[in-house]
Amino acid sequence: MNILVIGNGFDLAHGLPTKFTDFLKFVGVYIENRDIFRKKQSLENKWREFNKENQDRVMFFSILHEHNKKLFLELDKLISNNVWIEYFMSIYEERIKNGKDGWIDFESEISQIIKSFTDIMTGWGYSLYDQELDFRDGNTYNLYPGYLKINELIKQCCNIPILQRISYLTIRDCLLSDLGKLIRALEIYLTDCVEKIEITKISKDIKELDIDHVLSFNYTDTFEKLYGENNNIEYDYIHGKADISNTIESNNMVLGIDEYLDDDRKNKDVEFLAFKKYYQRIYKQTGCKYKEWVDEIRESGKEIEIKFRKEFPTQIPFNNFYHKHYMYIFGHSLDMTDGDILRELILNDNVHTTIFYHNKDVMGQQIANLVKVIGQDKLIKRTGGSTKTIEFKQQQDMVDIEDNTT
Repeated sequence: MNILVIGNGFDLAHGLPTKFTDFLKFVGVYIENRDIFRKKQSLENKWREFNKENQDRVMFFSILHEHNKKLFLELDKLISNNVWIEYFMSIYEERIKNGKDGWIDFESEISQIIKSFTDIMTGWGYSLYDQELDFRDGNTYNLYPGYLKINELIKQCCNIPILQRISYLTIRDCLLSDLGKLIRALEIYLTDCVEKIEITKISKDIKELDIDHVLSFNYTDTFEKLYGENNNIEYDYIHGKADISNTIESNNMVLGIDEYLDDDRKNKDVEFLAFKKYYQRIYKQTGCKYKEWVDEIRESGKEIEIKFRKEFPTQIPFNNFYHKHYMYIFGHSLDMTDGDILRELILNDNVHTTIFYHNKDVMGQQIANLVKVIGQDKLIKRTGGSTKTIEFKQQQDMVDIEDNTT
């Protein structure tokens, strides 16, 4: 089995603007100029004010309004007065104002908000269903650092005076509804904008591999388009796959947070369950094909494991296996957010993992993240000697598609 695991760095390497900040820039142009897309003269007068990047975005919205009014109106409804989009835009603008790069991790920001809600509810003994949040309680400011962010969100979300009381249920449902709208807006951006961008370069590293299984953490089908000539490749879009024909209801893209509660609480406190990734995977039925691959990998090594486990109680050397499997990771940070999935694949003695890195800084961060995922001792053991199953390899430069066909 030859498994390719790809993250957002894979799309970025192919020149696609798939960072969350790219999406925010796209949305920002629409919010600032929504009134002119219906007025051609106004657009012509303002055209010179846009830089080349924003001209492309403005042209996209203008063409969309002219040729696909239904999709344009849907996008307008998804973006307008969306609490999460407004919140992320404010963070982005603040970072730019302070001379930072503007990078935002949507999932991390969502996690901070949900954790803060949980802390406040637990601390004050509030119930989601029958208690109300009182903004007049000044103690909340002092005890819970995340309150100011929540306060701002609630004002945007519920459109109420600051001194008015409101139930957590109303707030929760508003945040969840607007998250669904954000995800659908992101889906439209990826399918109707990003996926129409012509890709001119490909990866020699990927082209040289004989891949039969692809585990994608991306929403796009970039690999299928460029490298998927083999119809026998099995795909698992673990976070869902973008499809322009979807609706909010049928969209299966996962954008959520990891488990943050301890073992005693995670099975009892389910008020914010719908924000968690594992719930969304089940609810949106993205499937977990990779688990079948893991079962196959473990089954193929069972005979050797029985034979050698006494001799090698902690790890059987890779070369002892008859049935060897190879995994290649490209464009993935190895962050803990996907740690449960990565562990199931990496920590098999009959799997050799090659991790591609863009540069030494990226490699250093990947190593640090991998320590968090599998632990220091396992990482040391698996990167050297007879028990080596993990290696790092620098990516080759991308090459023109035309050059690769000769």
